[in-house]
Amino acid sequence: MAESNYKSSLKEWQKIINKMSISELQKIITYPNGYYPDYLKLAKEKIEALTSIPEHVIMKGMLRKCLKELGCPFTETEDGDLDFYFQGNHFLILLGEDSHYIDICDYCWMKIDLGDTEKVERLKHSINYANANGSVTTVYFTDDEEKYMGVYCTTSILYRPMITELKDYLAIRLNNFFLAHDLVNSEMTLMAERDRKKQSELDLIKLDKSPVN
Repeated sequence: MAESNYKSSLKEWQKIINKMSISELQKIITYPNGYYPDYLKLAKEKIEALTSIPEHVIMKGMLRKCLKELGCPFTETEDGDLDFYFQGNHFLILLGEDSHYIDICDYCWMKIDLGDTEKVERLKHSINYANANGSVTTVYFTDDEEKYMGVYCTTSILYRPMITELKDYLAIRLNNFFLAHDLVNSEMTLMAERDRKKQSELDLIKLDKSPVN
């Protein structure tokens, strides 16, 4: 009976380590006290199997797992990138095979009419403001055919299998995009309000200077 229970516990342990990251497995190997020899052997075999897999393959698997845990529906593009939604916004993660970094960008989240020159100038200023005060890069582009200016954000982050708390790390970096959105929107609103006040003051000056009949 004891042997049967031990084998059963080994199977349960195998299920547990199959869900562990390399960093979690490495902690077991580094601090083996309290683990049975067979448990350590399984952990070593698992970490050896993981380290023999190309790092970008491990990274993609971890990213897919993180996105599932975050409740983000995603698809894989023909180029192997991950297309997904986070808190209602559309994102793309680009993974290179020869880099320890990944690029994240959100799709065009703002469009303004190129014909509205005042709004265009406010947007350019607000993007500069967001880039000076945020941790992601905000970029604008123009579509001359459709006659609009579009905005998206992008960032490049270190993402390797040994990083702990991968899900939380990814969520924090994704939330930084919404901070950039808020910075752009709030600065545009403030600029518009300043322009309205300035125009009101100019109108009052003109009214004071107008001749009285």
